[in-house]
Amino acid sequence: MKVWSKMQTNTFRVTLKSMPGSQFMAGCPVSSTKGPNETHEQFEERTWKEKIRTNKQGFVVLNQFALKNALEGAAKRLKRKIPGEGKSQFTKLFMQGVMVGSMPVLKTADGKACKPDDFVGQRLFVPSDGTRGGGKRVTRIFPTIDEWMCEMDVIVIDPKITEEVLKEHISEAGVFIGLGSMRVENGGVNGRFIVHAIKKVG
Repeated sequence: MKVWSKMQTNTFRVTLKSMPGSQFMAGCPVSSTKGPNETHEQFEERTWKEKIRTNKQGFVVLNQFALKNALEGAAKRLKRKIPGEGKSQFTKLFMQGVMVGSMPVLKTADGKACKPDDFVGQRLFVPSDGTRGGGKRVTRIFPTIDEWMCEMDVIVIDPKITEEVLKEHISEAGVFIGLGSMRVENGGVNGRFIVHAIKKVG
């Protein structure tokens, strides 16, 4: 006999917009390998757009876990206590009681769905192993867009996470966590955003 469990969820449509001066930088792993006679510089020039995540339609998308992880990071920063539950904090609730819908499409500031050609390649002198403070450095090219926005559905399973609590944590994530490569969470300057709109849709 099958036993069905019915979850009560609330879905919020959230629109994020980049903060002035805070670019979005893509940094997905590159699957291509360097040719036998290809220099590092030639390889970067040939493959830098592969660092952009796209869907089947060729539009640029964000990994849905990017915002999920940003929310968890914000909860750890805020350390907000759950009303009526003593010292218990929202951190665990954001880890276990929140989902983000399918990968949202990144858009330009005027609302047009982004394609890789909307990005420019930014050359940075960075540690070769990707570890901050690493000794050996190389030039890498990162796909970058100056102004951006996206709309995504955040599915809240735990009813203790109200719309107000959700908005506070997303706002915190926008200022202190960010999205993408070289984001502020990791000591960078990219990926900051503001919550332009939030609306309950389900």
